[in-house]
This record gives sequence, structure tokens and C-alpha cells, in this order.
Amino acid sequence: MKSDIVFNKFEVGNLLFVEYKCPIEQDTVEIWSRYDYIVYILSGEKTWSTKESQWLVKKGEAIYVKKGASVIKQNLKEDFCMLGVFFSDDIIKSSLRDDINTIPIKDVKDSNGFSITKININSELETFFQSLLGYFYDTSKPLNSLLQLKAKELMLSLIYNRDNLNISSYLKHVVLNELPSIPNIMEANFQYNLNLDQLAALCNRSKSSFKRDFKNHYNTSPGKWILDRRLKKAATLLKNHSDTISQIAYDCGFESAAHFSRAFKSKYGTTPSIYRHIDA
Repeated sequence: MKSDIVFNKFEVGNLLFVEYKCPIEQDTVEIWSRYDYIVYILSGEKTWSTKESQWLVKKGEAIYVKKGASVIKQNLKEDFCMLGVFFSDDIIKSSLRDDINTIPIKDVKDSNGFSITKININSELETFFQSLLGYFYDTSKPLNSLLQLKAKELMLSLIYNRDNLNISSYLKHVVLNELPSIPNIMEANFQYNLNLDQLAALCNRSKSSFKRDFKNHYNTSPGKWILDRRLKKAATLLKNHSDTISQIAYDCGFESAAHFSRAFKSKYGTTPSIYRHIDA
């Protein structure tokens, strides 16, 4: 079946459909995407992780991944194939704007708080992914307008599915708000080594407007805030977890244990190893 693939991707503006077989040799890789995306597993399995949690996704399962950074761990012993749909906030807005106020969508507390979540697959979504797969085996590329309709079909299927209330609530939030929340983006990504351009892209802002809006909200620069946030996270982990200092440094986004120790001592006046054993 895979030898009959004619296309492996279709791209229309800020919308991308891909059929993907994993050629990556590493078992673990850190990635980032400026767009939200949905992955549906056709064969094999992979684990998507944030610094806080992980999701094992197997054949017939799907996940919704918000824009930002994550870590992928793959099982190299089994052939892996997936369908992926990458879409910008503009695609979400254009797909749902006309219908969002007529569809009863429950507001879920902290629906903006997730980075990755499993999608509950009903018959409608299963049919969607199977119909999408057919395009990759056709000898003719589908019309751009048809691909845009498929994106709208996917968005509508998600918000109508009552088993995916957190995703529905999040999509509604995207449609009704002009720009993504800087605090939500920063809290989800401060532990990753993303540069200023990447952070601005995640917030749908130019670099200059991102720096301005960031300063207005936090009254400091992104670099200073990120360092301080990482150190506070590390201090919490040192007191509550038994991981090595090197592992904690990595989990909090530091490039090396030496860099972490210098920065930690500058802020807290002592080394991470001594701080860990100081009674509160």
C-alpha cells in the first residue's frame, strides 16, 4: 500500500497535510512548530512529551499538539506512518468564524493550559482521516479549495465532538481572541531553548511587537523572565524530586549543569546541591 503513494504532502498557505514515514535515526528528538497540529497514527507508535507529561500514541489514535516545543520519542523496532495536519490560527478562525456563535460549546476551565492532548476518535473523525488518506494515493492533486474544506470539516468535527470538550473550548478561544496569550505561550515553552524570533512567531507577533507586549505584561525582558522562571522551576524540583542536578538542569532548559549552577548561585546565593538540603 505504501509503495502506491503518489503525494506525501499538500500545502495551501498556512495549511499543511502530510503523510509521513519516519526516517529519523535518533530515538528522541526535540522539535517546535509555529502552528498547531493534529497527528493520526496509521502504523507503529510514538511518544510525544512535554517537560511535564507524555502521551503514547498508537495505531488508530490521534493527538492535538499546540504550537510550541515538544519532544518526540519513537519506537525504532516498528514501522511508523502517520497523517499530520498543520494549521495556523488564521485557519482555525476562517474555518469556524461563521459557526462559532451558533454551536453550544462549553467553556472548560484552563482549556488553554494543555500543550498536548489525546483526541477521542468517533466515527466521524475516523471517516475524516480515512478520506484524507485517499488523497495521497490519487494521481491528481486535490483542488486547494477542497483542501480548505477538509480543514473546515476537521475543525467542525472537533468542536461538535462532546468527548473533546477541552479542544472545543480552546478552539473557541482562538476564534474569539485576536492574538494568542503571551503568558500561556511562555508558561508552556520557557523550559525549551527557543529564540526570540520563534517565541514571537508562536505569539503571532512581530519581534518588536512581541517585545513591547511582553514588557507591558511582565515589566521585564523575555530573556530575564525566562532565566528567572527556569531558576524558580529548578528550585521547586530540587526540593521535591530526587532527579540528579544535571537532569533538573536539562528539564528546566539549561544547556549545561555548569551554566545552571552559576545562574542558580547568582540568584539564590548557594549551589543547587547545598540548596537541595537546606531545610525550608
